[in-house]
Amino acid sequence: MVFLKWSRKRYQELPARSDSSSDEERQPLDSKNSGEFRPPCYCSEGQNNSLTGRLSTFTIVTANVLLFISAVTLGFTNRTDRYIEKESSSYSPVYDHIHIYKSEVRHNFSNYWDDNNPSVFQKYPSPEVDKAWDRITDLQSIPLTADQVRQLGKDPATVWPAPKDEFGEGVYYGLIDIFHQTHCLNMLRKSAFPEYYGDVKKKHKHDPLKYNEHLLHCTYTLLFNIMCHADVEVMVGHKFKGWPGMQMDFASTKKCRNFQEILEWKEGFQIVQSAPWSEYPDQQIVEMDPEGILTPYGVHLGLEDFADSEDVELSIPSDLAWQPKESHHKHESHIQEGD
Repeated sequence: MVFLKWSRKRYQELPARSDSSSDEERQPLDSKNSGEFRPPCYCSEGQNNSLTGRLSTFTIVTANVLLFISAVTLGFTNRTDRYIEKESSSYSPVYDHIHIYKSEVRHNFSNYWDDNNPSVFQKYPSPEVDKAWDRITDLQSIPLTADQVRQLGKDPATVWPAPKDEFGEGVYYGLIDIFHQTHCLNMLRKSAFPEYYGDVKKKHKHDPLKYNEHLLHCTYTLLFNIMCHADVEVMVGHKFKGWPGMQMDFASTKKCRNFQEILEWKEGFQIVQSAPWSEYPDQQIVEMDPEGILTPYGVHLGLEDFADSEDVELSIPSDLAWQPKESHHKHESHIQEGD
């Protein structure tokens, strides 16, 4: 038989509590755990610290993994948007330099009055308006490499090169299409305000492409681009107070490229030669047949007039079919002499 021995606990009578207490007497026995409930842990202190460390490590690792997944997802989304936008367009070297994407923009395209704070591009002609239009219609070119020219489907030997002494060898001029379109729109705009801009047609009388034909070219260029994009947003009609019948609400939500970003990038990347333009570049170039491109088939009068007005001496091979047969300028001189 086994007998258990019980040890007798001795209790010591505690002294009476003194009325005077010092800070040390009021200090809790364990200041770290004072006022804090700690659930029982059926493990040793070392095991408890190890478990806490593992939980902290797991939390940190999980947070970093989630952050990494979010960054990858965001980057993949941006790359996907860029890829989709790039794939939906014809080749352009601009995509190699800036991230072009579309975002939703809601705008009210209804009529504007002066007290409605219209855009500068909706105002009547003025120096301020012309300055704004001049900026978005500037036709300065961006530099292209020979490989980029080939990807555009052109032969570098036929593309006008930039001056070697200014920009080095193998640099070619390239015009971004949007600025050709804004140039065309600006020509139509100026034609609508002859009282401000004067006889614009007379100012361009020596251009090889006659002004009316230039306007037709611009009209069709803009029409083709509008039909090419063919926006299918739907507008609805309303009955507005004080307005008879149904009036259309032209406000719509569109997905637009950021033109301002493209404009600012182009302004910082474009090349502007200091040397005056001439009939030929400073390097050898293969001349193209202008039939059907610069001149209509069989009609070539006006080219010499343009050369005379620009003080350019033409050196056109006599065997080319598109050589001007007679100069308007010389013909008018003969008439004046006959009179």
